[in-house]
Amino acid sequence: MIPEPLTKVGHGLFGFVSTLSVLVHPILPALSAILFVLYELDESFHLCDEAYDEIREFLYGFAAGLVVLLAREVVL
Repeated sequence: MIPEPLTKVGHGLFGFVSTLSVLVHPILPALSAILFVLYELDESFHLCDEAYDEIREFLYGFAAGLVVLLAREVVL
């Protein structure tokens, strides 16, 4: 089993990378967010764990990616 702090970092990192994937194609962030939420809700249903904390961690990374993209636009 993966240690909990590592999974928190992984969820945030996936959110961050998902946001940056807009540089490849505009649909990728929405697609990865939908797939992540569906996966977490399915996992929550089958394992009876709290998916909302993991979705929140994903959204923290997603927001951090947005900040980086916005800062990039301001600088350019």
